[in-house]
Amino acid sequence: MYHDRVQTDAICMTHEEFRLMLGVRRSSVTDALHKLEEIQAIRSTRGSLVVRDREALLGLVGDTYGYAEEEYRQLLLGGIT
Repeated sequence: MYHDRVQTDAICMTHEEFRLMLGVRRSSVTDALHKLEEIQAIRSTRGSLVVRDREALLGLVGDTYGYAEEEYRQLLLGGIT
């Protein structure tokens, strides 16, 4: 969702900021980022990450992504597509 709202594939955010945003332990963020790096969906560096394969990320989230985003888009556009 964050990637939807920025103009680039680079996301400047620390593990601590991810932790606070998601309400999880920092080690959980680190573990998840490592797994996403293993499948080459992202590249993580200190204080930022780069989305390398958005389609892979979308495949991982399945039906949990999309519905709310489309509803939000409809609200912003007032039903105009």
